[in-house]
Amino acid sequence: MLVGDSVVTRPLSGERQSLDSTKRLFGVEVLTDSAGLDALSGDAESLIADPLEPNVFYEPWMLSAALRSLSSEDVRIVVIRHGAGDVTGIFPVQLERRFRGLPFPALKSWRHPYCFLCTPLLSAVYARDTLRAFLDWVDSNAAPANLVEWELVASDGAFSALLTEELSRRPRWRVQVQRYKRALLHASGTRETSVSGRHLKELRRLERRLWERGHCITRVMEPGEPIEGWIEKFVALEAHGWKGREGTAIASDDGSRRFFTQMATTAAARGRLDMMAIELDGAPIAMKCNLLAGRGAFAFKIAYDERFSQYSPGVLLEFFNMRSLAARSPRTQWMDSCATSNHFMIERLWTARRELGNYLMASRGIASVMVRHFHRLKTVRDFLKRRLM
Repeated sequence: MLVGDSVVTRPLSGERQSLDSTKRLFGVEVLTDSAGLDALSGDAESLIADPLEPNVFYEPWMLSAALRSLSSEDVRIVVIRHGAGDVTGIFPVQLERRFRGLPFPALKSWRHPYCFLCTPLLSAVYARDTLRAFLDWVDSNAAPANLVEWELVASDGAFSALLTEELSRRPRWRVQVQRYKRALLHASGTRETSVSGRHLKELRRLERRLWERGHCITRVMEPGEPIEGWIEKFVALEAHGWKGREGTAIASDDGSRRFFTQMATTAAARGRLDMMAIELDGAPIAMKCNLLAGRGAFAFKIAYDERFSQYSPGVLLEFFNMRSLAARSPRTQWMDSCATSNHFMIERLWTARRELGNYLMASRGIASVMVRHFHRLKTVRDFLKRRLM
């Protein structure tokens, strides 16, 4: 266990906090910049290769790109090591000094604009000890807060089961969970029968009409193919759509462009990038970017040319993506949509769902009392707001 009689603090690309114990089996490092993450590269490979649950958004190379280019105020990457060796856990959090306007500091999941899952990354081999090490750290004086808010955490798999079991061993801890669902695609369920006959007929009609406009092909990025052209075309295509007009496209912000370029380049080099496009007369009219993680995949971004919206090129490309996933099975068994709940397009095509949860937890003191009565406090706060308006 981590909590002991003393705390030793020394800098390590930010700060390192190692909590002494009699066995010293697991240690805690708290990193605050990309240099520290880069230094983890070799020690985290076994974690990336065999996680309890995959989460590409919390792998060190992805976090490093985000820390370099995106807003990262008060971000701490809590890293658990087995002794002085391999990394067994990564918990990216952001210190919020006032929790929802209340005078309580909180450790929240670090969720930048391009992070679509916040499940902590735990080693499958050392998952239990790693989670205990993190919770012990939160419960110690070494952590800057003992109130934890995790958003977008997988709540229907091994991590959720482990967290529930571990919290049941800690009677002082209080937890509130809000659950919701989003679309998931299983490779075994991606045959055309997963789409209604009427919808399938309409998609084929649109595909024929689009193919009549010129030389139209569907293309997949090949292994070893230069990534630069794919990046530039995707960024330009997205910028010419509604996201460009609203200022939310990757090209609308220098930091977002740097992040996407570094992330996609690194992902391609690691064999983790899956890009595809529908091209008409040599120009892309729809493009999709997926990220691979073990036997799973994450649908990162999709863009299409609105001048061809009557042909639904984004839907056609998504349908091609579904068939491609079936062809890659069993190497890739599922794909997370990374979409919002009740997304009008994707939930029509993808029939499976995955459950996510928002977890609010505290180990002791007034924060624990607040979590226990959180729903009541929220009701009182909302009532007062209405009366004061």
